[in-house]
Amino acid sequence: MKKEIIYYCSFSMSPPESVELLDNNEGKIINDSGEKIVDLQEHKILHFWDKMDELQVWKWKKEYYPKYEILDGHQWELKLRNRKGRIRNFGGHMSYPDNYNDFIKELNNLFGSEIQDEKYEI
Repeated sequence: MKKEIIYYCSFSMSPPESVELLDNNEGKIINDSGEKIVDLQEHKILHFWDKMDELQVWKWKKEYYPKYEILDGHQWELKLRNRKGRIRNFGGHMSYPDNYNDFIKELNNLFGSEIQDEKYEI
């Protein structure tokens, strides 16, 4: 079994928000309130991977950027590696996959975080 990676970070004018899967089914949440370590239930991690397959996250483009240059705004980064070793890295700036909001809901479900799922696509 490969070491799983679930890492998401987003930042804009406000402090960065991030979630990360740590060893021993722990998760780290960083937001404007600080850093918090949470216990993640095994069945929730398995459910998350099922949802990633269902949302076809593995088929997302590597990068999402707007048609026109924007100097500030929302940026995001995602790194995933499931137990089978399937790995993908994604990122974007003010541009998102169609089902990005559904993905954010699944992250929040897994980590108990409150990452905003609003897209600001240009």
